[in-house]
Amino acid sequence: MLRQTILALGGLAGVLVPSVRGAQPGTPPLPLAAVPIGCVTIDDPFWSPKLAVWRQVTIADCLDKFDRDGALRNFDHISRGELSAAHGGPPWYDGLVYEMIRAAGDFLAERHDPTLEARIDSEIDRISAAAARDPDGYINTYTQMREPTHRWGQDGGNDLWQHDLYNAGCLVDAAVHYYRATGKTKLLETSVRLANLMCRVMGPPPRHNIIPGHAVGEEAMIGLYQLFKEQPNLKAQLHAPVEEENYLALARFWIDSRGHHEGRRSFGAYDQDDVPVLQQTVVEGHAVRATLMCSGLTSLGMTTGRADYADAARRLWENMTGRRMYVTGGVGSVANQEKFGPDYVLPNNGYAETCAAVASGFFDQNMNLATADAAAADELERTLYNGSLAGVSLAGNTYFYQNPLEAGRDRLRWSWHACPCCPPMFLKLMAALPGFVYATDSEANLYVNLFISSKAKIELAGGSVAVTQTTRYPWAGDVRVTIDPSKASTFDLHLRIPGWCRGGASTGGLYTTSAIGAGAFAVSVNGQPAPALETIRGYARLHRTWHGGDVVEIHMAMPIQRVRADRRVEADRGRVALMRGPIVFCLESIDNQGGVRDLFLPDEASVSTDNRPDLLGGVSVLHASGRRLQNGGRSDAPAQITAIPYYANANRGPASMIVWIPTDAVGTGAGRS
Repeated sequence: MLRQTILALGGLAGVLVPSVRGAQPGTPPLPLAAVPIGCVTIDDPFWSPKLAVWRQVTIADCLDKFDRDGALRNFDHISRGELSAAHGGPPWYDGLVYEMIRAAGDFLAERHDPTLEARIDSEIDRISAAAARDPDGYINTYTQMREPTHRWGQDGGNDLWQHDLYNAGCLVDAAVHYYRATGKTKLLETSVRLANLMCRVMGPPPRHNIIPGHAVGEEAMIGLYQLFKEQPNLKAQLHAPVEEENYLALARFWIDSRGHHEGRRSFGAYDQDDVPVLQQTVVEGHAVRATLMCSGLTSLGMTTGRADYADAARRLWENMTGRRMYVTGGVGSVANQEKFGPDYVLPNNGYAETCAAVASGFFDQNMNLATADAAAADELERTLYNGSLAGVSLAGNTYFYQNPLEAGRDRLRWSWHACPCCPPMFLKLMAALPGFVYATDSEANLYVNLFISSKAKIELAGGSVAVTQTTRYPWAGDVRVTIDPSKASTFDLHLRIPGWCRGGASTGGLYTTSAIGAGAFAVSVNGQPAPALETIRGYARLHRTWHGGDVVEIHMAMPIQRVRADRRVEADRGRVALMRGPIVFCLESIDNQGGVRDLFLPDEASVSTDNRPDLLGGVSVLHASGRRLQNGGRSDAPAQITAIPYYANANRGPASMIVWIPTDAVGTGAGRS
């Protein structure tokens, strides 16, 4: 057995530096840059089979159903001038189609697929033909076909419903991602014409005070700005003028104008428009709108270098993760208006929309890049493996809109929905996964943020570095990282020490854990203990001159963890959740004969792990010695409890489900519905 430097849970010695929580306002660390998707190839026993399903099944399933609904025919109607034709789907269908294109682009960036590319190219032809119909490049099929005098929600319209700016933002976002993946400019030129139109219409006087009724455009316009800053020669390939500073200015205007209602109606807290963003202290309103706005705010802070944007983003992120987030990474507990509830109001039958979990993941990723703090990557990992992953079935063709932490036997995944916004958002997040694994900083150091078997080619100041990572994470905590620089190079390798491995299920103290067994984080280099290992912002730092074939081995013990919520979370008092590594577990009635409502798990009960390659695509399950109420609750008896990963729930037919398990008979009775 290798001798290794052991960092025990609760005993991580390191250098005191500002972190995401408690950082000094105005003094963020130098930001990170994500290693691009096209530089990373995932070949992972956990993720690769799922990615294959999403590529081969889910993308086609969604596009076929959008086509059936008329979402794609809407563009044909516009290009042919058939404005009185029936509009297929709700006003935001254009944006969902564009999100599918962005996701497809990111999948193509990691791995070429000529069949997928040909299908997306054909849809881009239809979209571009529709946009070319308008001399200014305006495109929003619902408004053009149903409310032609209400462009941008003006003159008696309402962008909360019309989604003009949401759809436009999704178009810009898709165009940038698809160009980066394929080098094709047709959709990019369409998006530039639309962006130029928005820049002429919206902004300080004499332009109009118009903000998005649904956030997404803020970060999209920043992405368009960044593309042309990086590739100024690209402008010559387009027939539309490009003034990238205008795109950044419009994103800034959309953020700054929230809470300033001169000349327009207020969208209120529902759209994060009640008070100016820099004065907002809690994340509230529609959870998807809020988290997407916050993601854009974080990106704006990084792009402009403005500390006030960075401080506002940090404040909202800390409120979200420390007071308003489920243990699964789900957010938005209130069904009415699909919104955040007050602090610590997290009912287990709450809403937890898939889209909101996804958007919070993008917010987490941007916070990690902005702060170089592992705490944000912890929260990204939480939603990747739990709250977001639960949104699509293992077969890849049925879905969830809501992801509560308890459900009755009648809960089933749907084949399609009147508002199928969640599958495209899910695909956007998962297609972006390769770009979440590694990052670099401005001092040419390398960060490993996610433990996923992969190969990457990374450019650092001293030359290129090939990185190969192999692991069975999340079922096992051993990770092997091989470093192959093009020449001997000196740099820091930062390895994220996961929050669950540091003894905390949540970085904000909302959830605390106690391990069933010992836990540790250990590192060796070329078979020898890593010397003088220090921790910085949740990363273990290895500083050395790296040579070809250097091997770093990480061992993370994965004891089962009992998770308890803050006492202020009323729904979870007297209850415990089970985690192992990053995976949150749940009980389903199909595994627990007699149902799950009468079960409880005493604190002293033993819990063990069982690997089941034959179950649910291959999972680890937990077995516990619990108890079950009998005789109408007058007595109880021993009961074997089986728990499966939360993300895999509702894949075997109807079954009742719970995440938070009572610890005694009193809690069981109080928790019955």
